[in-house]
Amino acid sequence: MKNNTIINATLIGDYCAVPLLFNSSENAVETLDKLEIIPSVKVGIVYNDKNEIFAQFYKNGEKTPIENSEINTPWNKFENDYLSVSHPIYYENKLAGKIYLRVSTEQLSLKIKDYLLTMFLLLISLLIVNYILALWLQRVLSEPILNLTKATKEISKEGNYQVRVQKKGNDEIGILVDEYNKMLAQIYEREEALKLRTNELTQTLGDLKQTQEKLINSEKLAALGQLIAGVAHEINTPLGAIRSSIGNIKNTLIFVLKEYPIFINELPEKLKKEFFILMDNSLKSKHSLTSKEERVFKKNITKILEKHNIENAYSFADTFVDMLLVDNVEKYLDLLKNKDSEKIIDIAYKITSLQRSTENIEFAADRASKVVFALKNSSRINNYEELILADIIEGVENVLTLYNNQIKQGIEVSKKYEEIPKIYCYFDELNQVWTNILHNAIYAMDLKGKLDIKAYTEKEYVVVSITDSGKGIPPEEIDKIFDPFFSTKPTGEGTGIGLDISKRIIEKHQGKIKVESRPGKTTFSIYLPINKKLENQIKP
Repeated sequence: MKNNTIINATLIGDYCAVPLLFNSSENAVETLDKLEIIPSVKVGIVYNDKNEIFAQFYKNGEKTPIENSEINTPWNKFENDYLSVSHPIYYENKLAGKIYLRVSTEQLSLKIKDYLLTMFLLLISLLIVNYILALWLQRVLSEPILNLTKATKEISKEGNYQVRVQKKGNDEIGILVDEYNKMLAQIYEREEALKLRTNELTQTLGDLKQTQEKLINSEKLAALGQLIAGVAHEINTPLGAIRSSIGNIKNTLIFVLKEYPIFINELPEKLKKEFFILMDNSLKSKHSLTSKEERVFKKNITKILEKHNIENAYSFADTFVDMLLVDNVEKYLDLLKNKDSEKIIDIAYKITSLQRSTENIEFAADRASKVVFALKNSSRINNYEELILADIIEGVENVLTLYNNQIKQGIEVSKKYEEIPKIYCYFDELNQVWTNILHNAIYAMDLKGKLDIKAYTEKEYVVVSITDSGKGIPPEEIDKIFDPFFSTKPTGEGTGIGLDISKRIIEKHQGKIKVESRPGKTTFSIYLPINKKLENQIKP
């Protein structure tokens, strides 16, 4: 706009140079009247070399007082709703006068308002899409997991393996439901078969063999019950976060739709830019703060605000930390000094909380997906033993995920995995080994201590080493821990066959298990062969 106005002033000045030289104001007036075809030009004045008005033009005949200045000094400036331009007129390199144009910026302002309206409508559209997406996530993710959790609790409480979970779709959760229902059917079938087999063994092997089979079944059910309780808690935690975030989105969206347009229209123009910068900086902040960091930032921000005489400095500091605005808070002083500062900051907090709620939903969904994946891989029960080429670390990680509820209460986990090859193994049976050993380690530490897990190769073996900082195993008992029915746990808390089963599974893999123990450090090392000794057992 400024460049076009200067060009127009230069052209009109060139046309008025000759009339100025010959003092023919009529020709200059005629030239100025052509400004009528330019809608935005409101005033045009030609001055002679004595800085006197030579010819003038006023749109609609409305005369307006005009600021005069030095005749040979070009200038331009925006003021109120106008752009004013003054340009000298030369004829043969001699100053003949000057021309002054005043151009209305009304059309430009209307365009800016249109752009702001478009941006606001886009914001509303994005918020609606966000809300719809949140509802869709709740229906697609939360409902199937809740059904699965409900069925798991019922099975854990009543031991009814005829319960089936209703499938809602064909996605990953739907696949998990199918696998879960298959697992329940197989457990039920095996339970019935075990009952029949127990009756047969009663007739041939007597009461002792029958008791042993019941204890083995009890051990498996106990491990399953412990995992189910932990998994239920691990799934309920992200579900709670999703519900909380969706509630926040609902409340904030209602506020934005009803009150935000009124607020933004009432906000003074000079504060709008700072308000948008504040929200933009908050939305760009992705880092999370520890409790200690939050306290430090609150204290520092409070001091800065109090230094500038900001009322409710601590309250503002608390909100700024929640919005992750912890740097250069001085640039928001104009907002904080406004009489409606609390309302302005509160609205900014509510709007930016939409993004934080969305990120919480994304994180919770990812966490639930990991638990579901681990449960799926750890709960498969095959109708036959199957040798597969598998990653041993994957099985350890799955069991760690399922025991996360107990671990996070006070156990520090340290993992050091070297690059190890995949090996042929009975993957599901090895999961029982990791479950037994990790459960014993967690029990030995009473949910507080350090758990150190290593995976490496040693000669022809893959080695998994699990070390806990528990009370240790007495020297006189360490040679008995793999004996059937021997347990260091109090009566009623263990059957004493978990390590016996683990040892048998490892020996089935032609591997070995070693244990070293002293107070504060107990290490179980499982050696599994890398070579292809088991390949001849693979079914064609």
